[in-house]
Amino acid sequence: MKTAPQHAERREPQRWEQHLRGWWDVDGVGWLAVAAAAFTVAVLAFNPLSARLSGDEVVYASQIANHVPLLQWNPQHARGVSLLVAPVTLVTSSATILRTYLALLAGIGLFLALLAWRGVVQTRVLTLACVMFGGLWVAESLAVQLYPNYWIALGGLAGVGLCLRCLRSPAPSWPVLTLLALAAAVTSLMRPQDAFFLFAPLLIATLVVAVRRRPGRRSGLAPLIAMLAGLAVGVGDWVAEGYLYFGGPLARVHLTSRYVGGTRFNAINSLRIIDGGRTSSVPGYPSVHGWPHPQLLLWWLAFALLAILGIWVAATTEGWAVALLPAACALGIYALYTVPVRDNYRYLVPVWALLSIPAAQGMAWLITRWRNPTRLIVVVVAAAFIAVELGTQHPLLMQHSAAMRSGSHVHVRIVSALRKLGVHAPCVVTSVNRPHFAPASEAAGFYLGCTYLCPSMRPTGGTGTGRLVVLVEGTAPPWPYARSWGAHRLGVANVTAYLQPAGQPPLSFTRPRPNAPLAVCIPGPSVRSGGGNQP
Repeated sequence: MKTAPQHAERREPQRWEQHLRGWWDVDGVGWLAVAAAAFTVAVLAFNPLSARLSGDEVVYASQIANHVPLLQWNPQHARGVSLLVAPVTLVTSSATILRTYLALLAGIGLFLALLAWRGVVQTRVLTLACVMFGGLWVAESLAVQLYPNYWIALGGLAGVGLCLRCLRSPAPSWPVLTLLALAAAVTSLMRPQDAFFLFAPLLIATLVVAVRRRPGRRSGLAPLIAMLAGLAVGVGDWVAEGYLYFGGPLARVHLTSRYVGGTRFNAINSLRIIDGGRTSSVPGYPSVHGWPHPQLLLWWLAFALLAILGIWVAATTEGWAVALLPAACALGIYALYTVPVRDNYRYLVPVWALLSIPAAQGMAWLITRWRNPTRLIVVVVAAAFIAVELGTQHPLLMQHSAAMRSGSHVHVRIVSALRKLGVHAPCVVTSVNRPHFAPASEAAGFYLGCTYLCPSMRPTGGTGTGRLVVLVEGTAPPWPYARSWGAHRLGVANVTAYLQPAGQPPLSFTRPRPNAPLAVCIPGPSVRSGGGNQP
């Protein structure tokens, strides 16, 4: 005769077996985990993990670090990326470790962001969405770079899913509300203006539901409060910094707009960005003309048609909230970065993350709508769609990875040449007002152990923090204060270094804004590529 403990021991393994089988059934979470793991492996395998940090990456990496000097903070930056990488930058400045850490975190984050949709959308649809979004070269590339856009995409993706779960429940649970607040907080810490445009449709939807709610239902008011609390974290930090460093939030917005190419819509440039090109309306930045990969536009057209179909399917099966909210949030980000012209491919990543859900819904509907043998044909076409995506996006990823390696080699050679000239910490590196060259000079300062001086901050006689080095690309003249210094051609990337004489006393600075700290970079006016530098 078996005792009660023996029965309990037999039931426990059976419960675990059922749980594991549930992971691998048709709609199990296991397939989503496999897709996210495949994305992580691709990110680790096809990105140059050892490529040195450049541009804004070194600025973010230097903010919370023990091994490198603090680089100057720009008005368009937010603290989210610095906080994200702080567990690594507090220990090491190794680019390989940083990028590996980000790759692993990116895979886990993608899995969790899509898992937030479980209960709203079938898990097999989420697996398809993971493959569609994870197969984009820009998602794989940004996953290892110290930029906020990928993490904004994950925050928005998770936020929309969690908000829909709240709206579908008469009484949302506190864990879901907490996660929703966390998603809003992470997104706003990465970039507050993106968070506002992403979450604005969600705030409006929850407000409407809260106003029309029935007694005993808190499905609208509770998520509204949760999102506002989360957004207040990043927005509050950004506003406080605005008052502390930039003369207030409105002045900070104005300064940020100097990095934006105006307020005009250019549909052709938007298509060129999707096509894998890079256009620029900011003077001094390189711009791509023509169509680098026109065949990609056909795949993007099919993706758009699937997304439209998915919106219709969700409207007929799940309701208009599930159908329209992801598209509305995606449209908000698209408007933010195409009406004020932001010219880089990475800004639209949240759009593709959000539209991958309706696109996957459209594909799943096509597969399940038909019976054999028509279903087999549709499955083959769907597989071909994914194969074409992976086959056309991978060369773009390889092209970008090669550019990262090339840029990394240039930075290494610039730093090596400056060390041979005797440049070492303490020192200060600056450049002329050529925005496309600033990333190289910032990286040089980072790896030399120097501070970086925003070009708009003009020395009147010395730095007070070490020897000053002015880096100039091409034939542009240095600032007037450095024209009598020794010029040294570095033999790489057509860069010339002007070194402050060793016996010259430390210099003081004139700041563009009174009482502005040296840790903040306030941008000066852009200089067109053919012009000189004003005194």
